[in-house]
Amino acid sequence: MADDADVHVGGGDVSPHDPASRLDLTGRVVVVAGAGGGGIGTGICKMLAEAGASIAALDVREDALAAVTEALAGTPGTHRNLVVDVRNPDEVEQAVASTAGQGRLHGLVHVAGGLFPDQWTPLVDLDLAVFDRVVDLNLRAALATSQSVARRLIAQGDGGSIVAISSVAGLSAMPFGVGYSASKAAMLALVRTAAIEWGPHGIRVNSVAPGTVRTPKSQRGAPPGADQDTPAEQAVLPLGHRGHPDDIAGAVLFLLSDLAAWITGQVLAVDGGSSIRPSFLGADNIPVFVRDEAMRARLLGRSSAS
Repeated sequence: MADDADVHVGGGDVSPHDPASRLDLTGRVVVVAGAGGGGIGTGICKMLAEAGASIAALDVREDALAAVTEALAGTPGTHRNLVVDVRNPDEVEQAVASTAGQGRLHGLVHVAGGLFPDQWTPLVDLDLAVFDRVVDLNLRAALATSQSVARRLIAQGDGGSIVAISSVAGLSAMPFGVGYSASKAAMLALVRTAAIEWGPHGIRVNSVAPGTVRTPKSQRGAPPGADQDTPAEQAVLPLGHRGHPDDIAGAVLFLLSDLAAWITGQVLAVDGGSSIRPSFLGADNIPVFVRDEAMRARLLGRSSAS
């Protein structure tokens, strides 16, 4: 157990009494896969850049990377946008190799993934080809980016950090989206296995599991007023509101930083508490099978009084 002397953490010798310096990523390059579009990936790029990191932003669409350029304007570091299909290991390898001129590679944030509207389907009707495409994007791509970055980090010999963006759907279930939830659950097994295998090289591997987050992608096609939380949405979230990209970015910054120097193989749910809320609770947080009206009134009365 460390005493009050300076301790060695991932980025060098720093004082344990100076937490701000342990969040500093100056001089470190971070690859963000799935960076574009103005959502979680872009929010992560911006927060890491504000912490001093140089960003290698990867996205399959050049137009989506315009949001990254705008977000990183005026931030320190040397940033690059790279059009890459992260499902293609050769493209990933070339992109990671090209970051060599930016500085010391520190790590990876794998964000790329999702489930397109036409891929939602009842399990009994699921086309296995569709399932394969969903897993390819959400799991196989994460393996490809993690392998490529880990190879370079091992060659550097001074450790690093990898964060995979999974989902609370990988912690529970996702009706009509089994390919997504299954691949996100498998991602957690990948993270834990990588943490063990790459730990001797000083590489930490963790995951952030977002809950429901408002992004341009999630709001696409939504009716007017959909940017406000409905009473039903508020009821299932203990903190009472949906998340924003910065909520996820803050957790990622922590896991990439020296403040998390002894954390690996973990999954951090950033979900407003949704993953801990039992399904049998009603909107008033009393189990739906509690039918004693006097008891319900007593509980609700005490709750409102507090």
